[in-house]
Amino acid sequence: MRISEVTAHSGVPATTLRYYEQLDLIRSTRTTNGYRDYAPEVLERLSFIGVAKKMDLDLEQIKWLLDVTETGTCTNTRDALHPVLTERLREVEDSIRKLEELRVVLASSLEHVATCPDSSEPCQSECAFKSLA
Repeated sequence: MRISEVTAHSGVPATTLRYYEQLDLIRSTRTTNGYRDYAPEVLERLSFIGVAKKMDLDLEQIKWLLDVTETGTCTNTRDALHPVLTERLREVEDSIRKLEELRVVLASSLEHVATCPDSSEPCQSECAFKSLA
C-alpha cells in the first residue's frame, strides 16, 4: 500500500506515518520510483499504536511493546504488558486523586468569592483565597 492508502484506511496522517517510520514503529520498503510501500500488516500495527496511545503510553513504551509482540508469544506479551498497565493505572489513579483535591479547593474558593461583599475599597490579594488559609 502507498502512504495515501494507509492514511485513508487508518486515519493516521502521512506526516505521522513518516515520523513513526523514523522511530521504527512501522516499516516500509521503497519502490523503484522512491515511493513508500507498506505491507497490509502496518494497519494492525497502527491500530495497536492507537490503542496504546489511548492508554497514554509513550512512543518508547509502545515501540518496546511492539517488539515484544513481534518476537514473543502471547504469554510473553501478556507478562510484559501487565506491569506497564499496572503502573499506568497507578499513575492515573494518583492523578484522579490530585484532581479531586483540586476540585474541592476550587469549589471552596468559588463559594468564598461568590459571597464576597461589594466594596469600593481596594481588594486585598488574599481576599479570594482567604478560605484556603
